[in-house]
Parts: sequence; C-alpha cells; structure tokens
Amino acid sequence: KIEQQMAEKKLAVDMAFFQTVQDYVKWKGERKLMLFKPEGFEQIYPNFKDPDGAYMSFSANALTYAYNKAAVKDEDAPKSAQDFLKPMFAGKVITCYPADDDATLYLFHVIIQKYGWGWMDKYTANKPNYVQGHLPVARSVASGENIATFDASSSVWEFRRQGKLEVVWSPQDETPVFTLTGGIFKDAPHPNAAKLYVTWFLQKEQQAKVGSFSSRSDVPAPEGFKPLTSYKIANNYREFMIGEKLIAELRRRMEGYTGP
Repeated sequence: KIEQQMAEKKLAVDMAFFQTVQDYVKWKGERKLMLFKPEGFEQIYPNFKDPDGAYMSFSANALTYAYNKAAVKDEDAPKSAQDFLKPMFAGKVITCYPADDDATLYLFHVIIQKYGWGWMDKYTANKPNYVQGHLPVARSVASGENIATFDASSSVWEFRRQGKLEVVWSPQDETPVFTLTGGIFKDAPHPNAAKLYVTWFLQKEQQAKVGSFSSRSDVPAPEGFKPLTSYKIANNYREFMIGEKLIAELRRRMEGYTGP
C-alpha cells in the first residue's frame, strides 16, 4: 500500500515501523526517506542505524533457546544447535517457518553456515514442528505441547517470569539479533508529528520501558539479562536481508524441507 501511494504521489502515512529492514535500505536508495537524527541518535549502535539518519532501529530482539522446565531437566538444556538433534527432542521442537519469517530465516542461515546443510537434513529427520509467528512458538513451549525451541524471541519472556520455561543463550553458537526499524517518509503529510514520535520513542526513558533490548547503548538490558553485546551474537541482519538472490534461494530451499 505504501509503494502504491508513493507511485500515485498520495502518501497517507508519515512513517513506518517494520521488521523488514531491507525496505528502508531500498527506500533510502530511492531518496524516499527523510534524513532525521533524533536526540540521542549518537547512542544508537552503529549497526542499528543508517549513518545519515534515514532509518534506525527502534528495538532489537535476540532469538535465544528456550525449553519447558517441567519437561526438560536443566542438565539436559540445549547448549548448541547440535543438541536439538537428540532423540529426546524428536517431534517436540518448534520454530517459525523459516521461508515465511525473515528473522527465523536469518537464524537458520546462521546455523547452516556453521554446521552445513547436513544439519538441516538431520534436524528434519527429527520431525520438528513449524508455525507462523513467534508468539505461538512461545505459547507452545510454555504449555509443553512442544518442549524446546532455538527460535525464542522476547515473546517467551513473560512465560519465563511465570516459571514455565527457561531461556538459554548458547555458549557455543552465535545468537541471531534482528531489529525493528523505523523511518520517516520524505513526503510525510505530518512530518513534525512523525519527528516528535520518533524522538519520543527513542528517548532513553521510553526505551527502558519498551520491554525488549534497546537499540541504544546507554539503556540497561531488560531485567534478568546482560547487555546484548556481552553475549555471543550474530549481528548482520541488515546485511543478510539485502542479499535478494541469497534470500530467494534460501526461501526456496527451506520450503523443500518444511512445506509451504
């Protein structure tokens, strides 16, 4: 709809706030984004923003491991992607569909880059389950319907607080980080309102209330976690998502494993 409005020169939105960072890279190249650096812009991690202020991350999310505490003993908690191949997890691991979810596609890509496509063959043989969206993943592990995932976003944190599941940051594999990106359109009908919103949302005080990791380096990590950069993370989500040829090939190949 945004693309159509742009083509018709009838833009009805001031800004967008999406997971699809590749859209912002394209829009900047087409000079369709306003260059705006809100107060505190210098505190945003370099990899989470466009240096000219065309777009920036409003929050960051890590895809950690999570397991059901009633079904998995702490000593059996997975520590690497290899652990999810064990017989104890057969038919009981869940993730989003990688061909459908950009962040999960990045996650599988990071694993396969390390362990090869042979890992995917073995994982598929272990009969994993797939669903659309990270909240259903969290609910499934919390309820015990499935007992583990390596695709746990911040959706699992509430269930962690309730004591239903535990979160694991892999000491062996990189934990993928994806971002939620925002930017103001150059032809925004209400540019000042958009600037006000971006400035407010990225204020240090507001970022501390969002509940996920902040894109700002001066905002403390959510309760119970260390700063994002202190973990072993894969932080090339933007670079990955703009590789159109690779993305298309990965989606096609993943659907061969998971079905549509």
